Amino acid sequence: MLCLITFVGSTQAQTERVEFKAPGTYPEGVAYHKGMDVFFVSSARKAVIGKVTPAGNYTIVLNDTSLKSTFGMKIDEARNLLWFCAGDPNYSMYRDSSTWRKMTRLIALDCSTGKKVKDIDLSNLFNGYHFPNDITLDDKGNIYMTDSYSPVIYKVDVNGASSVFAKSDWFSSVGVGLNGIAWHPAGYLLVANNGSGAIFKVDMNAPTRVGKVKLSQFFPGADGLLLDDANNLLLVQNKGVNKVFRLTSRDNWQNASVTAATESKAMFAYPSTITKRKDVLWVMNARLSDLADSNVVIAQKFSLQRADLKPVK
Repeated sequence: MLCLITFVGSTQAQTERVEFKAPGTYPEGVAYHKGMDVFFVSSARKAVIGKVTPAGNYTIVLNDTSLKSTFGMKIDEARNLLWFCAGDPNYSMYRDSSTWRKMTRLIALDCSTGKKVKDIDLSNLFNGYHFPNDITLDDKGNIYMTDSYSPVIYKVDVNGASSVFAKSDWFSSVGVGLNGIAWHPAGYLLVANNGSGAIFKVDMNAPTRVGKVKLSQFFPGADGLLLDDANNLLLVQNKGVNKVFRLTSRDNWQNASVTAATESKAMFAYPSTITKRKDVLWVMNARLSDLADSNVVIAQKFSLQRADLKPVK
């Protein structure tokens, strides 16, 4: 299917979309593989991993019902691995009592073959409910994962050893807590709390040092994060706001301000995560609000949508 530019009325122009048919999958995570020129996408409902070409052709790479649901993902191009987190927090077709809000797995696939090469169980690292939601990689290949139901960030090093990397009461929330996470080359993590809308900075050399980034506004529904080439933070916000913001800091993320944002007329559909292809930002329209309504007909098509940010004064 070809990329489409859709217009709704004369004043509600949406940005360019890559539409793809993936019945009932509800993709939540997205990661672009530069060498293969494809988007890998996860599934909150069907426990599959798929890939989408820029022309909108969707194929299933992995189908494993033991994964229940798949969420955030990142590509380690140096090792040609797709890493993603898998759990059973809410919407899976395959939910069962042995895994519901318990399972916490980090999976790696060989990007070329789709073969699973790593499957790491993190569920016993911290006592509590679990929702493995998003991941980031540092420059050494270590992986950091957020848990939306427990106030922790996990670490899996390049040798596969796992641990609780950081813990803070600030990470807690009544519902979904930590979500998006990004590694900053200056030596810290930036992480968003979906419930409070706050952004936190975690020192990688001393992870007990957790600072709250001072912002002029909060972002309830904060989801995926991505650092751009200038180390600005791109933040996807859903829960009715459905926009992407660019946050900029001039003091090493003690303070930050919004310097750009998408326009409301872009009309994202419960956006979740963001990636970049050839200097263009693409956002996953996850449509997860569908799954909270038992009367909604399960979607057959989904889309990646171009995010055009405009300066904010």
